[in-house]
Amino acid sequence: MITVKTKLNVEIKARGRKKISAIAEFESCDRRPVQKKLHRVTKLMALAIKFQEMLRRGEAHDLTDLARIGNVSQPRMSQIMALNLLAPDIQQALLDLPPQGPGKPFLHEKRIRPITAILDWQEQRRAWDEILAQEAELAEAENAD
Repeated sequence: MITVKTKLNVEIKARGRKKISAIAEFESCDRRPVQKKLHRVTKLMALAIKFQEMLRRGEAHDLTDLARIGNVSQPRMSQIMALNLLAPDIQQALLDLPPQGPGKPFLHEKRIRPITAILDWQEQRRAWDEILAQEAELAEAENAD
């Protein structure tokens, strides 16, 4: 019988999947720095602004043209373009979100959609503040555990 001893690196992936790989002798066991990326809602806000500018310049005639250009359905394009109806300070807050680390993002576009249906910017700001307060409570609860 032959016994082989080696160090393995076990990573926990999404939904509990495990990835096992051998650690080469020249590799250190230290974890790589976490890559931070922009929130999806930040990217969508930037796209909404870009698409609005394309409409203004005449590069696209309507949402159907934009949907074709963006390779999405027309209803999805309507959802993205609705972000332009947010108060300017909320738009800026979405664009200024800090990069997210690993794990699920704290803010989803789906939670912002109801705010886009509100016409009054003051009401939008109140709804936005409620979402931020809820997220702060969740973050506080997670840190307490």
